[in-house]
Amino acid sequence: MRRTILILACLMLAAPAWSQTADANLRRPGIMSIGGEGAESQFVVGDAAWGDVLVTLSALRNTDAAQSPAIARQLWERRDTNPPIFLFEVARLTVATDPDRALQAYFLGRARTIYDASRCIDSSALNVVGGASEYAGPAVTELMNSDPARLEAALAATIASGEVFTSQASPWWACSYGTTAYFAAVNQVEMPGSEWLKVEAVWPALRTAISNNLDANLAMMREGQAASAP
Repeated sequence: MRRTILILACLMLAAPAWSQTADANLRRPGIMSIGGEGAESQFVVGDAAWGDVLVTLSALRNTDAAQSPAIARQLWERRDTNPPIFLFEVARLTVATDPDRALQAYFLGRARTIYDASRCIDSSALNVVGGASEYAGPAVTELMNSDPARLEAALAATIASGEVFTSQASPWWACSYGTTAYFAAVNQVEMPGSEWLKVEAVWPALRTAISNNLDANLAMMREGQAASAP
């Protein structure tokens, strides 16, 4: 248990304080390579970037399975501090024991990931939405496909919670998934905030668009439920 607590504590310390000022949002991306010749994968690291998040996620998954409930609980409790990809891990860990929590964690994680990626100047960072969502695992997908009523209730609960935009984590974890951050890391070039993060003035419009999309998806689910009712 101590190992799990230390891992989660280190995760919280990994993310720097951030604001809309250029100095606070300055990033110094680096490259992490995994694998051998012919099968090497490279990830951007530095300041809680995509690669750093994957390393932490891998460490969590390598802990004793008996610690899974504690890990899921702590990740959920720290959902406003950690990057939203860890909500997909909550979904994976709880799908068998608490499917309602799993679906809510999935929807919250996906909405927050879309918001983070939407705030990136580099549009290729939006690919992180699919990349991060996959970490929820196939069991969550099977649940979503097999229980439309539970799915609808989970999305409704996520919207009603008012937590879609309460994350305090920097969007850098998502923006560092994009090609601009990758080339900056390869060339060892610093990235001030003005080169990776959209100005705060446009964020309200992004939140409105995401909220409208969530409401539209919920409406479609409810229409589908009504149409299939005997």
